[in-house]
Amino acid sequence: MLVDKTMFIADVLDCDASVVVCCRPEGFGKSMNLSMLGAFLERPAVGRSGQRLFADAQIWDADGGRYRDEHACYPVISLDFSGAARRGPAVASVVRDALSGECARWLALLEAPDLARDKVRHIERVARGVASTDEVDSVLGVLIELLEMACDEQVVLLVDGYDVAWSRRASARDASDADPAGLFDRVLFDAIATARDSLRLTCLMGERPGPAEAALSLHGCSYCLTTPLSTWCDRWFGFSDAEVQALLNHAGREEYLDDAREWLEGYRFGRAYCSSPERVIGFLDRGCTAPVRADLYGYADCLSRVVVGWNLDRLSVLFDLLEAHGCAEVPLCLGTAEPDVSPDDGLWTALYLSGFLTTDMTEEPEHGDRLRSLRLPNNELRQALRLVIVEWFECAAEDIRDVDAFRDGLCHGNEDTVRRALSRILGDAGIGATDPDTPLPYHLLLQGLCFGLPGYANPASRRKCGADRWDIQVFPTGAVLDVADTIGMLGERPLITINLMYDPDVDALGLELLAVQALLDIERDGIDEIRVPRPGVGRMRWGFGFDGQHVATVCQRL
Repeated sequence: MLVDKTMFIADVLDCDASVVVCCRPEGFGKSMNLSMLGAFLERPAVGRSGQRLFADAQIWDADGGRYRDEHACYPVISLDFSGAARRGPAVASVVRDALSGECARWLALLEAPDLARDKVRHIERVARGVASTDEVDSVLGVLIELLEMACDEQVVLLVDGYDVAWSRRASARDASDADPAGLFDRVLFDAIATARDSLRLTCLMGERPGPAEAALSLHGCSYCLTTPLSTWCDRWFGFSDAEVQALLNHAGREEYLDDAREWLEGYRFGRAYCSSPERVIGFLDRGCTAPVRADLYGYADCLSRVVVGWNLDRLSVLFDLLEAHGCAEVPLCLGTAEPDVSPDDGLWTALYLSGFLTTDMTEEPEHGDRLRSLRLPNNELRQALRLVIVEWFECAAEDIRDVDAFRDGLCHGNEDTVRRALSRILGDAGIGATDPDTPLPYHLLLQGLCFGLPGYANPASRRKCGADRWDIQVFPTGAVLDVADTIGMLGERPLITINLMYDPDVDALGLELLAVQALLDIERDGIDEIRVPRPGVGRMRWGFGFDGQHVATVCQRL
């Protein structure tokens, strides 16, 4: 077996708590592990013998083979609510469909004459889709009760996507004015609390630990929780480097291991570094080629919805993440009893739990306000974030042609084109309207507009170096994401160095002199006194002057 995660089953069976809650980002094997757990525990259908799917797996002989005693023993109820995340507010219909499907699947087993007929008819109505809302809400508890009686065995409950009711899109009430969170509390958590000893175990899979912690604590249920910070079960989600290597070797693509590491690896769960199984399989399916922007739109679109309303100051944190060894120092608020969580902290926690960011600081306690360094896991997320920044600035300008003109003029050294385009963008974006007495917003605007220059790497800023450092450098590169990044790319690309000065009290002539002084400071401070790396040819210096309403530009090509 190339990838064997079956010891996840052992960890779940050995858990003392009645409920196991596993939280990982999308694409890290939650559904795979849940289906594996169900396949191991579920008793075969009537008239069919159990298949020894696990005979060659680690779980089969582990600990003297004692886990075989629970193989194919239990009736298993499997509920998949994860589709609700893709259907927005239509959570109630997803819940109804999932419950209806399980009722129909087990209906044949509920024909025993000693079962209460009214309860069996309850199951039948839900299976046929003709049940009332109250009947749907209460059917899980009835199904657990009848299965325990019919099989003379405890029941296993497996739930995928238990937390979709708390997602941003599903948090709105649906057309029936139903509260999705309240619906899950009635349908799922009430049934878990009521069933208690009728359940051998319950396993909940999702991204957010908070909803399960709150609901299970409220109902007095014991639970064991694993999050991306936890060491328990840390090896059973995601593919390790050795597992990725084994898959590549099996596919005859072992020479692409370094590419897989660059693009996919870098997440840390507990003590283990790993890659997303979903992305690894996608990498293999496309012949081990690097992703193009179409492969990144899923990530980029989700991030764009998050940052669409951000101002430049908040957006600058994303600039920092794209710097070499860039990170964001923020607390992770995974618990439920943290009333002082700021909206920003909650946002960074959501990005972490969704897999857009990761941290190496997993040894610290999971709860509390300790700052952790969040970073981008790999090149795939770096490229996705770059697309998000490019789109933000293109949307900030009323006419995207102004952004194109600025970038084209900057690369060609055309002062008038850059000045006219930047003047229009300044008006569209409202730069300086809220904080007119600082050069920071102008610096961030220039830096942001330099993302996406054809044939150039991401811009590097010196604003955090202190001493009024407002210079930016953009280095030529031969590494582009795809052919779209080559449109408008010059054959000979110089190293571009930008500097700016700001003074709200200057007149028109003084504004021009500000730009000239900013240009001269590049040489005076030796900012671009470096060997221009290949494929760069020469240097280009830009000086910008701002007075809060207007801009002056001057360029020097060396």
